[in-house]
Amino acid sequence: MKVEEKIRRYIEQASEEEAAVLEQIVDGLLAKQKKEQLTYLSGITHAEANIPSKDIFSIRVPITPLIYNPLQIVHGGMTATLLDSAMGGAAMQVLSDDLTAVTSQLNIHYLRPGVGSFLECQASVVHAGKQLLVVEGHAYDDKKRLIAKATGTFFVIPRK
Repeated sequence: MKVEEKIRRYIEQASEEEAAVLEQIVDGLLAKQKKEQLTYLSGITHAEANIPSKDIFSIRVPITPLIYNPLQIVHGGMTATLLDSAMGGAAMQVLSDDLTAVTSQLNIHYLRPGVGSFLECQASVVHAGKQLLVVEGHAYDDKKRLIAKATGTFFVIPRK
């Protein structure tokens, strides 16, 4: 079965929520295709990155059914992904253009359920060495309540 037929079948049987999720995914794919987003994941989650100060990197996503777990709260893996992405963005801020960094360790403490209209993750570098960076991140809900706290170690490598 071709993708067009699969999508048509899905739409014919979709609830209002399912149709909204599909629309969010298609909008994200189109944004990635137009290079308005760096990755498919940032596209389909409608992630918005921002640098509120020279020391902080932030990523915000709307809380929608696309990122829910079965309890209809933000999936812990999505919270981890957003924290990792924000911390990676913070790591990149302190590196020269010929270097990049990859996650080598990630530790997360979940403090409360991810609910509300959006989730925002903010991160900053705690230590910048030649080979390793230590970064901390915080995830907040739309009421600025702390949802999760994370630390990560990033390994510095040459950019290809």
